[in-house]
Amino acid sequence: MIPISLITVNYNHSYLTIDLIKSLEELDDKRFELIVVDNASEIPFEYEGDVSFELTIIHSEINSGFAGGNEIGMMKAKGEYLFLINNDTEVHQSFVEPIVNCFKSHPNLGMLSVLLRFYDTRLIQFAGATPLSKLTLRNESYGWGEKDAGQFKGYRPIGNIHGAALIVPKILFEELGGMWQPFFMYFEEYDWCATFKEAGYEIGFLGDVEILHKESSTVGRLSALKIEYMFRNRILFARRRNTSYTYITVLYLLSFVLLRDTLDYVLKGKFSLLVPLYRGAMRGVIHPVV
Repeated sequence: MIPISLITVNYNHSYLTIDLIKSLEELDDKRFELIVVDNASEIPFEYEGDVSFELTIIHSEINSGFAGGNEIGMMKAKGEYLFLINNDTEVHQSFVEPIVNCFKSHPNLGMLSVLLRFYDTRLIQFAGATPLSKLTLRNESYGWGEKDAGQFKGYRPIGNIHGAALIVPKILFEELGGMWQPFFMYFEEYDWCATFKEAGYEIGFLGDVEILHKESSTVGRLSALKIEYMFRNRILFARRRNTSYTYITVLYLLSFVLLRDTLDYVLKGKFSLLVPLYRGAMRGVIHPVV
């Protein structure tokens, strides 16, 4: 069996996926396969270069989002571990052995994140995170903006993962299922992480593997699409988890957070962002969560 199946989703950004493939080709340890799921791009993704690892390209007839695209890839994967990786990343360090050894050394490990660094500055983006606040659904990431001096090497349990690069054993995907596809983008990895924690599995971080991330290259740092789905999905997450804080959290989002963001966009003269903000709020309230 192949130790690791890498799965990435492409949508209209083939140049990013090509850069990822080229970075993987430079690695010494190629005991992995790469599955590219093209999410109905306007120009279907193709790769004409030579690779010395197994490359599978799957063309989906519809854009099923981050969750749905990864689901297609995970269903086809042959590896013992499923490594979901954004197509706006590059990998310049062999990762198979440290990831496999980490799971073997921690039998209750269900989901693993690795070190993310910003592609342009090489500063740390993610070195683990605290659990989401039950009220605000916010958390804190470790290491954000720091120089990498090896301070996050090794393994440790964490409260939450990062969707740009996460690994799960295939057997647990088959047991617990994949991400909730109606999220489409954003918060689906948090929801999936919550499923694993509720099933009793540990969430971990491994600092011995690093990924370079071209943050928000695919949707933009402050795009209307991002604003709408982030707000919508925070509400959906609160409703889906159905904790004792659910109604308080939804009220907090629809009052304080909505007003705060409205004032922020108005004061900055970004009036065009008000429509996706309020559309996201409305969609988060009316969308079914079962």
